[in-house]
Amino acid sequence: MPERKIWELKNQTVCSILGLTYSDKELSDLFKRLKLERNSVTAYEMHGGLIQACSSQNKASKQLDRILKDRFERYRKDIERIPQEEIYRHIEDGSNGDGKDIPIPALIWFAVRNQREDIDVIEAAVFAATHMHEHRASRFYSELRRVLPCGIPENILMELTGASKANEKLKTKCNRLERKREQLKSEIESVREDRLRITSALEEEKRLNRQLVSDLEGLGGEDTLNQTENLKKEIDFLTSEVKRLTDELLSRDRSDSGSGSGSGSVKSGELVEIAHRPELGIVGEGASADLNGARVAYIGGVESLMPYYRDAIESVGGTFCYHCGRCIQGRKEIETIVEGIDMVFCPVDINSHNACKYVKKACKMRDKPCHFLRSSSLSMLIRELGNHAVK
Repeated sequence: MPERKIWELKNQTVCSILGLTYSDKELSDLFKRLKLERNSVTAYEMHGGLIQACSSQNKASKQLDRILKDRFERYRKDIERIPQEEIYRHIEDGSNGDGKDIPIPALIWFAVRNQREDIDVIEAAVFAATHMHEHRASRFYSELRRVLPCGIPENILMELTGASKANEKLKTKCNRLERKREQLKSEIESVREDRLRITSALEEEKRLNRQLVSDLEGLGGEDTLNQTENLKKEIDFLTSEVKRLTDELLSRDRSDSGSGSGSGSVKSGELVEIAHRPELGIVGEGASADLNGARVAYIGGVESLMPYYRDAIESVGGTFCYHCGRCIQGRKEIETIVEGIDMVFCPVDINSHNACKYVKKACKMRDKPCHFLRSSSLSMLIRELGNHAVK
């Protein structure tokens, strides 16, 4: 069907199309583009001038027809789905072409554009629907003008546009915050899992510590560590004593060998006896001492030398009492020993720290003589006996 031109449309139809398509500013720009007389200064006068120009075929109406055709061309495919005689109904109910974003002037344009036998009826129906919309729009405009603080309804569009942009920004921020929230939830879950693993590891560590404490208690507690340390010291001490005695025997052997093979030579049996009785070479240092039956306790030292400690003390008239220095039952053992003796000798090189502490305290409380020895050697004991025994 042939298309109708704008000058073939009724004036009221042209009025509706132009009035709904162009704002006041666009109307002024259109006047300049069409090179029309601009003696008219008001928007109404420019609107009337355009309608008058479109009432006949001329240069301005031809150019305006092309401008409107280009402007509404984007909506052609959507509107062509609607029968031409039904377009006015979409104008009436405001459906804008089955939900499409089609402006009313585009619907009017395509509703009256094609030539038909009933085009006058269609154009009248379109005008009626548009005219009622104009009345409703006028009432709405009047109500807005009355209630708005500024009294300018046009500003509400700018405010709505601004609010829409702000809403889009808020949506973007909300989406960003939502992503961050999900990320934080993931991190919190990861931290929770790490904490569970750490808690599990700590529980296992506590269990192992309890097991170690139990094993240590089974071995004798802290005294076990002291015993181990003392045993190491005993080994070092005995090693040094063996070396010293060996050197001493070799020295005596060389001295006796120099005097010949007579009765003055030392026989192998005598060397063995000297090796097993290390006090023979130094016992003279305390030979003149006399303990007069005093009860003497020796606490600590080398357990393998205990028989020689006994011989040294008993050789000067003392009664010997020995304690290894391992306080398995605590200070009660030391206090019991100190309670029944007259004098205490306590070496500090091979002994437990607790034993030395308990000895010092027990002797002080009971006013008993206590002699701390720098060495566990037998010679040190004999010298101290000579210094402190009654001569």
